Amino acid sequence: MSDQSPVPPVPPGPPSAAPAASDPLGRLLRAVPGRDWVAAVVAAVGGWVAAYVVAAISLFLTVAVAAAGSGPVSTGSSSGLGTGGSDLGSAGAPDVQSLLSGVSVLLGSPAQLVALADLGRLHGSGSILLLGSGSGSVGVVPVLVLAAQVVLAVVLTRRIRSRVLALPQLVVTAVVAGLVTTAVTTLAGLVLAIRFPAVSGVQIDPVHAVGIGSVLGSFVIGTLAVLLARPSLLVGRSTSVARALGALRVAAWQLGGLLVLLALVLVVVALVAQPSWGAALPLLLGNTAVALTALGFLGGVGTSGLGAAGSDASVFAGAGGWTWLVVLLVVVSSFAAGLALAVRRNDRVRTTLDWVATPVVWFVAGLVLFVLGTGVVSYQVTGSSAVGGSGSVGVTPWTPVVFALWGGVIEVVARYVAPVLLPRVGGGVLLRTARVVGTDPVLAPVPARPTAPADGAAPVWAVPDDAAAPAAPAATADPSQPDQPVQSVQPGAPVGQPHPSQPFVGQGAPAPAPMSPHAKKVLVRSLVAGGAVVVVVVAGAITTGVLRTTVWGPGPTARSYVDAIAQGDADTAASLSEVTGDASMLDSAVLESAKDRPTDVRVGRVSTSGDTAYANVTFRQGDAQRSGQIVLERTGTSFLVKDEWRVTEPLTDRVTITAGTVLEGADVTIGGKKVGEIENGAFTSLAYPGSYQVEVGGTEYFTGGTETLRVGSSSSPYADFEAKPTKQLETDAEQYVSDLIDDCAAKTDISYADGCPWYGPYDADGAVQYDVRSKPDLEVQSSGGGLVEVTSTADGRIGYSYTDYFGDPQKSEDTFDVDVYLKVEDGKLVSAY
Repeated sequence: MSDQSPVPPVPPGPPSAAPAASDPLGRLLRAVPGRDWVAAVVAAVGGWVAAYVVAAISLFLTVAVAAAGSGPVSTGSSSGLGTGGSDLGSAGAPDVQSLLSGVSVLLGSPAQLVALADLGRLHGSGSILLLGSGSGSVGVVPVLVLAAQVVLAVVLTRRIRSRVLALPQLVVTAVVAGLVTTAVTTLAGLVLAIRFPAVSGVQIDPVHAVGIGSVLGSFVIGTLAVLLARPSLLVGRSTSVARALGALRVAAWQLGGLLVLLALVLVVVALVAQPSWGAALPLLLGNTAVALTALGFLGGVGTSGLGAAGSDASVFAGAGGWTWLVVLLVVVSSFAAGLALAVRRNDRVRTTLDWVATPVVWFVAGLVLFVLGTGVVSYQVTGSSAVGGSGSVGVTPWTPVVFALWGGVIEVVARYVAPVLLPRVGGGVLLRTARVVGTDPVLAPVPARPTAPADGAAPVWAVPDDAAAPAAPAATADPSQPDQPVQSVQPGAPVGQPHPSQPFVGQGAPAPAPMSPHAKKVLVRSLVAGGAVVVVVVAGAITTGVLRTTVWGPGPTARSYVDAIAQGDADTAASLSEVTGDASMLDSAVLESAKDRPTDVRVGRVSTSGDTAYANVTFRQGDAQRSGQIVLERTGTSFLVKDEWRVTEPLTDRVTITAGTVLEGADVTIGGKKVGEIENGAFTSLAYPGSYQVEVGGTEYFTGGTETLRVGSSSSPYADFEAKPTKQLETDAEQYVSDLIDDCAAKTDISYADGCPWYGPYDADGAVQYDVRSKPDLEVQSSGGGLVEVTSTADGRIGYSYTDYFGDPQKSEDTFDVDVYLKVEDGKLVSAY
């Protein structure tokens, strides 16, 4: 027996209330299977890892190609190796900061590229003691890195995620993937920021690409990659969404195929031609393909900002005639896209809304290319003064509008060309196309009073081939066919195949009646004529573009202009350019006399902005490689395509020739032709590249002489002529001094102020008689300013006869020297003082 008293029984009462229903968010989260949580996290992390690997490989290939292009590195002479053994043995290990900096560059650079791919901007800032501080940022999307991230995220999602998710659960998993992508990209970008070793007086902050752009961009990219992994799950019962996603799918296939094809062509060109830009191709291959695709759609690429006037290039101007081949690819792919869009629609009734939907879809595609193909840069420097700026380079903002126009053309092909052409195409081709682009949902026609089928199956609403059946039956109707009764979608219905009663494009419905021989002949002739028209139009457009670029463009004008200079034909060069008033040296006789005129002339990149073009030219001048820029203006267009260009900023340098005042008015002669004269101590003119023998004339007493003037070197062409005395100047200067001595000898009283070579004697009382016993030997010297100095190299002798203060007659003799300064005034020698 137990010592405890028994517990009285509890009387029966009403049943306890059921647990409170959980909140809707909790039910939604519990409805997501664990497999789908894992799929969202794995897709996000796997996408980032794939992007990191591709970024690292791209950087490695870029460095390898750049190193291979720079040639072998010299390791020093053999004597250096012989004396360097002790230095190698005593070399100290690198410090810890240098090692950490190297590790951060190796591991951090790919992480920053991933952040850039997620729409981040690479930030850098620092300061230098006593000089100031500065900061800058660069934003460019490495398309290959972004493609790797998105593709692997989509593949992992399709492989792992279950197909039973409803739209709310799908959105939740997509948001989770976006949050995980944001967390991984942000943490990796901050932790693996590029750090530089400390340097005295210099501070460089860690460089990373994490910011508001990368946070939002990684979230949107991660979310959309998982959300659109199976677009059919987003369709539900909305035919409009299904059709819009179907058109987007066709646009994605068109643009993806073009980008892949152009990327392969770029790789082949880089391997064969090995251009200078080949080193950057592994890193910017996708971006270059995006820019070419934009040009092929008749869009544009260009620059803006950074304190300079923006410039755009398109297939019509500045991009090169070969880009018309890309236009041809776009034309062919757009025609195929129109046919594929018709296959996707599966003979459904076309609505007026399609005229809007299709251009909008291609506009969105163009907007995506605009974002991927545009880079932005900004900087700010603060020191004694603040300097800053920002700009962009890449696809022009108006390019998406051109894509929308192409969408209208594709809609025309789908509406009017496809119904005529597709029935004549084999059913196998159509089925394979349908597997690629899918089919739009179309309601199956049923009797007015439907009865349940014998096997219990419901009528089927054909959905895209990758769609899963809805979780529960739901009534729906095709808004494009309002007369049809409402049908239901049942779970377990066949997926991915058209309904037997739904006429598939080119098959399914009764085969068309055989064509009569006359009809076949008309069809063949029509197709041949239409094809000929297309070929003529395309060939004409390509030929016109090539002619406008290679024959009538600014490039050929620039080439003809520089060739004329190289051949010494200044008249032809003048006819192609606008010659200013101070260009007397731009003369054929002058140019023909020049040595080291340009050779091996090459016209490089030509950029066009409106009616202005900038042509970069390179040439050899002697043993040196030179370069310059020519600015051209479009002066008119004839026959709508033939442009006329003139050089407004020629390939010239301004020559300056200076001379002293004594050479004022002297003639300047080159190659036997007078090109001007010295005015205000100088002569200026424009001159073509070359080496000129310049002769400056003179006067009776001075001459300029001849000097070699080199135009086209890195320094400004300048020559200073120092006046050289003539023989007549020496003769007249000596005569002037001889006359001065004679005039002084004729005097009877000379003081210091009289300017004679002698004066005195001091004890003379009254008149003095001077007798020049011998004159000194003279030497004449002149300065560049025209001052003439006459000095004696051997003293003269002078005799005195006078009466002193005591009344006694005296006679004496003395020596004297000469130091007289003269100048030329009005063509005569006069005393300078």
